[in-house]
Amino acid sequence: MAKSSNQPKKIVKTSAKKIVNTTSEQTEVSTERKRPMPSTAKAELHVDALPFTRTNYLLLLAGIGVIVLGFILMVTDSFVDATQFSVPLHIAPWLVIGGFVEIIFAIMYRPKVADPSQETEAV
Repeated sequence: MAKSSNQPKKIVKTSAKKIVNTTSEQTEVSTERKRPMPSTAKAELHVDALPFTRTNYLLLLAGIGVIVLGFILMVTDSFVDATQFSVPLHIAPWLVIGGFVEIIFAIMYRPKVADPSQETEAV
């Protein structure tokens, strides 16, 4: 255990640093918060850019619809014979898998952004 002293701790605040005086040591702790200044390109990108666009949401809804359609097709037939072709047994599971793939694509999809430096003006 460390020995405790009866001397009170002195705290002196300055504009840039906080100095803590203890009985045996003196420590300087910076109180400034360093925030990186955003560049103009980053600031413009974050102002207008949202994570999803309307296209992403439409693709998500289409994927959910395909999954729901697959599940509805699975429950339509009360008796499924594996020796005969049936939609609930052969088509519906692939629809569900395709719906999940479409949802993953909708999440990952980013629309192409036109680069203003590459645009040519018609004269």
